[in-house]
Amino acid sequence: MTKDSSHSSIAGLTDVEAIFLASVNVVLSLIGIFGNLLVLFVVVRHRYMHTVTNMFVASLAIADLLVCFVAQPLYAIYLYGLPSNKIYSDVRKTLSFVSVLASISNLGAVTMDRYIAIVWPMSYELRVTCKRAAILLCVIWVVSLLLGIPAGILPSLQRIVVYYVLALVIFIVPIYVRIYIVARRQARLIARQVGHLDRNSRSRGGKENVAAKTIGNVLTAFIICWLPLIVMPIVFRYIDDGRKVRKILKWVQTIALCSSALNPVIYSLKTQIFKKDLRTIGRAIFRRRAWEEKPEIV
Repeated sequence: MTKDSSHSSIAGLTDVEAIFLASVNVVLSLIGIFGNLLVLFVVVRHRYMHTVTNMFVASLAIADLLVCFVAQPLYAIYLYGLPSNKIYSDVRKTLSFVSVLASISNLGAVTMDRYIAIVWPMSYELRVTCKRAAILLCVIWVVSLLLGIPAGILPSLQRIVVYYVLALVIFIVPIYVRIYIVARRQARLIARQVGHLDRNSRSRGGKENVAAKTIGNVLTAFIICWLPLIVMPIVFRYIDDGRKVRKILKWVQTIALCSSALNPVIYSLKTQIFKKDLRTIGRAIFRRRAWEEKPEIV
């Protein structure tokens, strides 16, 4: 970085810190692209994965891809100290806002889906249909675009996004706590009555609990990664040391953007089908590379 002494001072970072954060963004951007494309591939490939829950999971993966494909690489370019460009900055901020709005909205929808599946399992299929889910997804993306695009361009509108996200987090967390309590109760009930329940009932109850735990992990990761960035402007409004605030902001922004690479990791650790497909793709890549490197016999 030659011009970067001035750039780093603006950002509040040293050259080493700026390069480190930029490199982290690049690496996790690539991981996020691969992981979220894998999520979409698995959902589309397997017919039995075409469920309402996975419609929201796929929509969440698309929101994460917006960050990994565009917003995160542009942020890495900014941190590397390349010439600042207002268009790049506006695009990066806009996609970040659209993504966070779509992500929290999809998490809210899938949390309600899991709540109905666990609390009212007998009427789940009547209450939750693919048609209703498709309508809700359209609403989610329209709202995300209508709020996210202006907020990315006009700083005065960013407060609306902050309040929207905080309101949804406050709404979702108690619901998930209720899901967790009911799921634990059902798991104990199934364990006590394992000899009296048929295999399908036990299997379905187990799947619902695993799905609820997976979504809970995704929600926890989202809150841990994004909440500091959302709350930070409110907290640091009363601090006079602008350089220190800007420096912390760069680290917090990196953590928030990197959350887009975490969801596929959570799915692959918690869901057997993602583990299986990841191993299959890994073996296919390894075999292809080994075949290409195999010496030809003349």
